[in-house]
Amino acid sequence: MTYLKIISATPGLTTQEEILKIVQEQATGITIKQLSKTLNRPVSMLQVCLKQLIFSKQIYSKQSKTGHSIIYYPIMKRK
Repeated sequence: MTYLKIISATPGLTTQEEILKIVQEQATGITIKQLSKTLNRPVSMLQVCLKQLIFSKQIYSKQSKTGHSIIYYPIMKRK
């Protein structure tokens, strides 16, 4: 017989909130590989969160100069 244990979410920041915090701290930009290593989350999960953050205009992305990766930057709010 198989037993399933239902777990509840841990309190604290969501993955999307953690990503936003890290991107905002990195004014020079950050790659998805760096985010994955920092947060210990799979790239596929981060891609979903990053798309939502881009859509909500909290971050933006640009192709790197070498063209091998995408770099994510915070959107600086004007005061």
